[in-house]
Amino acid sequence: MWAVTKSIKFQNKLAKEAILNALRAKSKNLFLEGMVLRCFMHVTENSIELFHIFENKEYVNKARSSWTNQFWQDIREMGGTVSGLEGECEVEYSPKLDLNDFNKIE
Repeated sequence: MWAVTKSIKFQNKLAKEAILNALRAKSKNLFLEGMVLRCFMHVTENSIELFHIFENKEYVNKARSSWTNQFWQDIREMGGTVSGLEGECEVEYSPKLDLNDFNKIE
């Protein structure tokens, strides 16, 4: 599996909400094509950490070439700052995991 994390700082809370809504709408199809998990961690009123888990690196490269680089650039042009890391990852989960605690994308 392949993990991608993004740290985003927005100019204000309104910008944060607008970008997150756009990200959710624009990336919904990623769940059908190779992304298996995404987590939004609200760090402050105007910053967020995004954690993505993909099936493999090849899918990440394909998705990135189709739209994500421009999306992150658009955020920067609106005054946001974006940084990130990525790499191969191992995913573990508890046998007590309750999928009812998650939002399923269909």
